[in-house]
Amino acid sequence: MRPPPVFTADIKSLRHSKVLHTVTTGHREVILDSPQSAINTCYMSNSISNSMSNAMSNSMPNGIPRGTPDSQGPKANQACLSCKKQKRRCTKDLPACQLCDRMNRHCDYSDAVATPTHEDITSLRLKVAELESRFMGAPSPYPATPSSSMSSIEALSTGVPAYNQPQEPPNQWIPNKFPAIAFLDKDAFTTGGINIPKPHVPIPTDVLNLLGDVRSVQEVLSAYFSTFHQWMPIFSQKRLSRNMVNPSWEAGPDLALLFVCMKLIASKPPFSMDGTDAQTHIYTSVKRFSISLEAAGMVTLLMLQANILITWYEYGQAIYPAAWMTSGWCVRYANLLGINGNNNALLLLGRPGTWVELEERKRTWWGVQITDRVVSLGAQGYIENSQEPKEGVDLPVDDASWENGEMSLAVHAHLSSSFDTPVGPFPRLCQASMILGKILAHNYHDKNFAEPEKFDAATQLYLEASTFAKTINDEFEASNDRVSLAAPLALAYTALCTLCDPYSCPEGLAERNPSAGAEKMMKQAIDGLITVSTSIHRFTTLLEDLSKQQDIIDRISPIIMGALYASAANFAWLVREQGDLSYQLALDDLRAALRSYSQRWRNAAEYNRLLDGQEFSYAVSGVTA
Repeated sequence: MRPPPVFTADIKSLRHSKVLHTVTTGHREVILDSPQSAINTCYMSNSISNSMSNAMSNSMPNGIPRGTPDSQGPKANQACLSCKKQKRRCTKDLPACQLCDRMNRHCDYSDAVATPTHEDITSLRLKVAELESRFMGAPSPYPATPSSSMSSIEALSTGVPAYNQPQEPPNQWIPNKFPAIAFLDKDAFTTGGINIPKPHVPIPTDVLNLLGDVRSVQEVLSAYFSTFHQWMPIFSQKRLSRNMVNPSWEAGPDLALLFVCMKLIASKPPFSMDGTDAQTHIYTSVKRFSISLEAAGMVTLLMLQANILITWYEYGQAIYPAAWMTSGWCVRYANLLGINGNNNALLLLGRPGTWVELEERKRTWWGVQITDRVVSLGAQGYIENSQEPKEGVDLPVDDASWENGEMSLAVHAHLSSSFDTPVGPFPRLCQASMILGKILAHNYHDKNFAEPEKFDAATQLYLEASTFAKTINDEFEASNDRVSLAAPLALAYTALCTLCDPYSCPEGLAERNPSAGAEKMMKQAIDGLITVSTSIHRFTTLLEDLSKQQDIIDRISPIIMGALYASAANFAWLVREQGDLSYQLALDDLRAALRSYSQRWRNAAEYNRLLDGQEFSYAVSGVTA
């Protein structure tokens, strides 16, 4: 059996060359359409699938590659217009060259002048600008164009940084073949049995550059599954790893987007005070690629999962309003896929074929719910979802069974199950998200309740949330893996603060005479804020002690920062009201923790800046008073 072909072309050389269009595979030479095709071939063959290289090979039945001197037949006197225009090597075969024959296009050997390409126009503009600047005696506003004799390394070292180099033209030539009937008439779409075509979108050069070779992709996967995946396990690591080594498994641009999003979420951008460095070139490339796939009509689960990672990056690095908008996009896209449990959904993904596939869809939908809830929390503008999971809905299975793919050993629990039922960290995070959802609905949507009923409902919610928080806290302190439980515990504490905060200082309390029930509720709310803020401080101290023993910064969830800020803001308020030294010490500890975590998530630094602003405002108001 012959060994699989090995691609030996240098991707960097392919990217900067205008005349190289072949890739050597073993002892064969494959003619490709363009440098971009050669790059895509190298990446997909080295990184994912040997089968794709076989599909791209272009050998004749006798085993002799096309375009070699051994091929016989009449020849034209000159290259065809298509090869001239694209600066390709033309085989000059009659009646059509090999490239035009393979692309199924008309091959024209006439003497007509080819239409200038985009590269020709850009080159002419640069030359005109250079001549004008020399004529005026001023330096050129454009970097010098590297000559063809320069090496690829020399070309990279001139002009602007690599990620600012002109990219290939946008994918405007890729038609969107998504059937509009799916939205215009769902019944006709469903009964018609219409398939959703998957668009063939070329992977951009900058994305291929970021992914690198197969070893780089494996390093990205390893970094992702050891950090972010620990508290948001929506992917099947076992299935993804198995598919990566399966030569018959073909990858597409949506998988490339997912891989580069994994690299994005696992990366730590350099810190700056204005926050502009959070929008790095990898983030810009990811957003551009995602938008191009959406415009081409890409509808896959991988596309949704990739955008969940983008949302968490934007939230953790405090990139707004992008985080808010991407989060809402994920909700609508999940509804489009039909993974939200609604029987009236389109079900564009079809029925799941395996237990792992069903569980992954369920976890992805929970990931969408949790993401949207957390991102919406600070703006206090949560839009209630009409497709909230009901009490009888199944929670994700325990994390150990999910990671091992063991369906027979999976522990199933329902959303209505008692908190004493042992479940894994991710199901706990789902439970915390649902409690927070009830509190948000109570705060912002239950406006028709009279005062006594509203206070009673708030009391019941506080008992439920505090019981749940105590359950997770006991598991957290007894666990050998506290980092995985830190996110659900922090979200439970955040939910309690969200519930108590509006009752701690009722609107218009100074202008009216509050009822006895309102005064009682205010006292309960203040006591609740003190209790939960103290619990958050202890939780922070335990995490800080753990970080001294092992490096946990990369595994910390950005969800934690919201709880730390809520506690710090409450202690800052108590210091101003009472001047208690213990509250001041707790505030200092929380701010130190936020400074420590800001090296991983910028929202921690932004929360500290908010505390600075509040302290400054209080100091100024005290002086003026």
